[in-house]
Amino acid sequence: MQRQLASAVLDARVRLAHDGAEVGIHRGLILVHPPPPPPWRAAWRGEAALALPHGTLEFAAVAGAGLAATKLERAPVIVRPRAGGERIRFAPNRPRQAVKRLLHAANMPHWQRDALPLVFCGDALAAIPGIGVDADFAASADERGFDIRWHPASRD
Repeated sequence: MQRQLASAVLDARVRLAHDGAEVGIHRGLILVHPPPPPPWRAAWRGEAALALPHGTLEFAAVAGAGLAATKLERAPVIVRPRAGGERIRFAPNRPRQAVKRLLHAANMPHWQRDALPLVFCGDALAAIPGIGVDADFAASADERGFDIRWHPASRD
């Protein structure tokens, strides 16, 4: 195992299973992390916390910030991991950006990027917890919204 880790190139996706966890490399560091969750998808129906197989997604009611509550009523809200090709726009006058590139720029290890829950309203990506809300779904100053926080399960 040590030889595999030491000889891996810097951007390699090393995943070595060991004792219920995985060992991987991120930015030259050897890190122990949870294994990926089984395939999952969940519908959000307005609850304050949505339990997922690998953590909890919290929807905290706020005023004038976060995801606009009225916009979430227009279509089913589905929470799921990245599938590839997702794009998001944080301001109306800005272009859409690739989610993969944003998460990589945020220095997020690939195992966290792969497990991060994304919030969709219908087919549109509405929010990425800890990163931002799409401009089309952002609450205005006088609107009720939801601040979304991701709490990964701890490895006990």
